[in-house]
Amino acid sequence: MRGYECGPDRETSICTIANLLQEVASNHAVALWGRTEAGFATDPIMVERGLIFAATRIQVQMDAYPKWGDMIAIETWFQEEGRVAATRNWILRDALSGRALGRATSTWVMVNTATRRLAKMPDEMRAKMPLLAPNPPRGAVPAACARRKLPDVEGEDVVEGPVQVARRADMDMNGHINNVTYLAWALETVPQETHDGRRLAEVEIDFKAECLAGQTIESLASPTPAPAPSPAGATAFVHELRRCDGDKCYELVRARSVWVAR
Repeated sequence: MRGYECGPDRETSICTIANLLQEVASNHAVALWGRTEAGFATDPIMVERGLIFAATRIQVQMDAYPKWGDMIAIETWFQEEGRVAATRNWILRDALSGRALGRATSTWVMVNTATRRLAKMPDEMRAKMPLLAPNPPRGAVPAACARRKLPDVEGEDVVEGPVQVARRADMDMNGHINNVTYLAWALETVPQETHDGRRLAEVEIDFKAECLAGQTIESLASPTPAPAPSPAGATAFVHELRRCDGDKCYELVRARSVWVAR
């Protein structure tokens, strides 16, 4: 872990972890499918047909965060789930001791880049998937914790976070605002005393719509009960990022963060 990947406490942030998960996933995809001149970490079949994978949900659970100078190892795998979706999982470990640091799972759907609509996975790709995925399929996050519904931001304690403007520097190689940027924006609504005095144990993010560079993003959050099973005394917040045009607002991201005692 490099110095610029760590915060004032010398620990890596959740955004660093999320960036590493993306990098490992991309390297794994290139190893599976090969590198193409068009698209980003996509099967050449997808490039030919104007298809990409888009994340609809990411969930990360951290038991401990590596510190500056630590070495970590990340295991990842990719497996089909239904006609249009796939899942990617990760396990993070201390590279020297093998101790588990955290785990993550994500759901991806295939999208036609011209129509921006869901598309079925090509049969040629479906035929390859069993050869590339674990058998039997497995998940990194316990089934009881995965795919929980996220509540609404509501109540008397709704907090308005800083208004953000999506920058060109926030775009990824597929032309979207990077997933980690949304996470960073959402967490800016967490009260300072929670951020400083507790550890972020889990974050769940549902991606609902996309935005483009130059658009203005509003962030909201409210306290919410910690989901089961969470440690005793855990604190949770539900977050919403939205883009507003006049009186009409579009929800971009909904997330939940769970904080525990250090």
